Amino acid sequence: MPVHFWKNPRVAWKGFHNLWIAQIVEYLNEVLPPGFQARPTELVVGIEPEVLLTQREEHPESAVPLRPQPALMEATLTAVIPPPTDPPLAGVYSDYDVSRLVAAMEVLSPSNKQGQAETQNFVGKAHLLLKEGVHFMVVDVLSDPARPIRKPLLEHLGIEASVAEDRLWISSYATEFKEDPQPHIIIHEWARDLAVGDSLPTLPLFLHYDDLWVNVDLETTYQETLRAGRYRLA
Repeated sequence: MPVHFWKNPRVAWKGFHNLWIAQIVEYLNEVLPPGFQARPTELVVGIEPEVLLTQREEHPESAVPLRPQPALMEATLTAVIPPPTDPPLAGVYSDYDVSRLVAAMEVLSPSNKQGQAETQNFVGKAHLLLKEGVHFMVVDVLSDPARPIRKPLLEHLGIEASVAEDRLWISSYATEFKEDPQPHIIIHEWARDLAVGDSLPTLPLFLHYDDLWVNVDLETTYQETLRAGRYRLA
């Protein structure tokens, strides 16, 4: 069953949203290599990503053999941003766990798209995570409100790109630190747009850029959430 039009007043998005986050966390903890764990929302230096990936050891892959890496599709866009003016926050720490924050996921809610201020607040949060070297995935399956977020995010990253503003979208962003000719961060984007009626794509969520990632099967977690919650949508 494809992506729905979430406007049915009998079905509260917030309940589905929270259950979907739980399904995504459970899915990730099944596919992540040893040394990594996914957790739901925690307060992270004033921002609240909805799915967190943390790393227990600096290089867990050296201790336990990893499964073969899935094929990596070519990035759709890249951006270059300066590094933080202060030393990075070691990937941003959690108040509840001193493990390094490696990656985060955000499933957009209507509150992220209500107005320009709300959209810019989300864009600023995403930019902060990326600037601190946190890999980040954004999932938008809400056609109401119709306000697009991908375009202002790309503009904030300094990317001029043709973006279909009437389409839903899912993007995965990977950060890559470079030292030459001077320190900078390259942001790689893997993006897919979609509409109501489309199946959700599978995109990579990065643990180390160009070295370690997992493919996130969003369609499977979406369908499992519908089943678990006994949702009946037209």
